[in-house]
Amino acid sequence: QVAVPRRQREPIHRAASDSPLGRPRALSTMAIGLVHLFESGLLMCNAAAILNEKRFLRKYGLATVVPGENMGPKNQVANFLQAMRTLMRYPLVAMNMLVILYEMILG
Repeated sequence: QVAVPRRQREPIHRAASDSPLGRPRALSTMAIGLVHLFESGLLMCNAAAILNEKRFLRKYGLATVVPGENMGPKNQVANFLQAMRTLMRYPLVAMNMLVILYEMILG
Protein backbone atom coordinates (compact mmCIF):
# COMPACT_ATOMS: atom_id res chain seq x y z
CA GLN A 1 0.00 0.00 0.00
CA VAL A 2 1.13 3.47 -0.84
CA ALA A 3 0.63 6.17 1.77
CA VAL A 4 -1.22 9.14 0.39
CA PRO A 5 0.27 12.38 1.76
CA ARG A 6 -2.10 14.62 3.63
CA ARG A 7 -2.88 17.93 2.10
CA GLN A 8 -1.24 20.82 3.88
CA ARG A 9 -3.74 23.04 5.64
CA GLU A 10 -3.56 26.73 5.00
CA PRO A 11 -2.85 28.90 8.01
CA ILE A 12 -5.91 30.45 9.64
CA HIS A 13 -4.35 33.85 10.29
CA ARG A 14 -4.04 36.34 7.50
CA ALA A 15 -1.08 38.40 6.48
CA ALA A 16 -0.66 41.82 8.04
CA SER A 17 -1.03 43.45 4.63
CA ASP A 18 -4.66 42.31 4.22
CA SER A 19 -5.98 45.49 5.79
CA PRO A 20 -5.27 49.02 4.55
CA LEU A 21 -4.12 50.02 8.05
CA GLY A 22 -1.47 47.33 8.14
CA ARG A 23 -3.19 45.49 11.01
CA PRO A 24 -4.79 42.07 10.78
CA ARG A 25 -8.32 42.35 9.43
CA ALA A 26 -9.96 40.97 12.59
CA LEU A 27 -8.51 43.75 14.73
CA SER A 28 -9.39 46.57 12.36
CA THR A 29 -13.05 45.54 12.03
CA MET A 30 -13.66 45.16 15.76
CA ALA A 31 -12.24 48.51 16.85
CA ILE A 32 -14.54 51.11 18.37
CA GLY A 33 -14.34 54.30 16.38
CA LEU A 34 -15.59 57.81 16.92
CA VAL A 35 -18.62 57.12 14.76
CA HIS A 36 -19.68 54.24 17.00
CA LEU A 37 -19.23 56.39 20.11
CA PHE A 38 -21.32 59.14 18.50
CA GLU A 39 -24.03 56.63 17.56
CA SER A 40 -24.18 55.22 21.08
CA GLY A 41 -24.47 58.72 22.56
CA LEU A 42 -27.20 59.53 20.07
CA LEU A 43 -29.10 56.39 21.04
CA MET A 44 -28.90 57.35 24.71
CA CYS A 45 -30.18 60.87 23.93
CA ASN A 46 -33.02 59.37 21.90
CA ALA A 47 -33.92 57.12 24.81
CA ALA A 48 -33.99 60.06 27.23
CA ALA A 49 -36.05 62.17 24.83
CA ILE A 50 -38.87 59.68 24.31
CA LEU A 51 -39.64 58.89 27.96
CA ASN A 52 -43.36 59.40 28.55
CA GLU A 53 -44.13 61.96 31.23
CA LYS A 54 -47.47 60.49 32.33
CA ARG A 55 -46.67 56.80 32.30
CA PHE A 56 -43.02 56.60 33.31
CA LEU A 57 -41.64 59.81 34.78
CA ARG A 58 -44.53 60.55 37.14
CA LYS A 59 -44.11 57.12 38.73
CA TYR A 60 -40.57 58.06 39.83
CA GLY A 61 -41.29 61.72 40.62
CA LEU A 62 -39.38 63.06 37.62
CA ALA A 63 -42.30 64.67 35.77
CA THR A 64 -41.97 68.16 37.21
CA VAL A 65 -38.95 70.31 38.00
CA VAL A 66 -38.95 72.24 41.28
CA PRO A 67 -37.24 75.61 40.71
CA GLY A 68 -34.58 76.75 43.14
CA GLU A 69 -30.87 76.97 43.73
CA ASN A 70 -30.47 73.91 45.93
CA MET A 71 -31.27 71.17 43.41
CA GLY A 72 -30.89 67.58 44.52
CA PRO A 73 -29.91 64.76 42.17
CA LYS A 74 -33.51 63.76 41.48
CA ASN A 75 -34.42 67.32 40.50
CA GLN A 76 -31.31 67.58 38.31
CA VAL A 77 -32.30 64.40 36.44
CA ALA A 78 -35.84 65.77 35.98
CA ASN A 79 -34.41 69.05 34.69
CA PHE A 80 -32.12 67.21 32.26
CA LEU A 81 -34.97 65.06 30.92
CA GLN A 82 -37.22 68.08 30.44
CA ALA A 83 -34.42 69.89 28.58
CA MET A 84 -33.89 66.83 26.37
CA ARG A 85 -37.58 66.78 25.45
CA THR A 86 -37.79 70.49 24.66
CA LEU A 87 -34.40 71.83 23.55
CA MET A 88 -32.96 68.81 21.79
CA ARG A 89 -36.01 67.79 19.75
CA TYR A 90 -34.95 69.28 16.41
CA PRO A 91 -31.19 68.72 16.78
CA LEU A 92 -31.93 65.05 17.56
CA VAL A 93 -34.01 64.73 14.39
CA ALA A 94 -31.18 66.27 12.35
CA MET A 95 -28.51 64.06 13.95
CA ASN A 96 -30.64 60.94 13.40
CA MET A 97 -31.05 61.86 9.74
CA LEU A 98 -27.28 62.31 9.39
CA VAL A 99 -26.59 58.93 10.97
CA ILE A 100 -29.17 57.23 8.73
CA LEU A 101 -27.62 58.80 5.62
CA TYR A 102 -24.12 57.85 6.79
CA GLU A 103 -25.19 54.24 7.36
CA MET A 104 -26.94 54.07 3.99
CA ILE A 105 -24.00 55.48 2.06
CA LEU A 106 -20.98 54.06 3.87
CA GLY A 107 -22.61 51.06 5.52
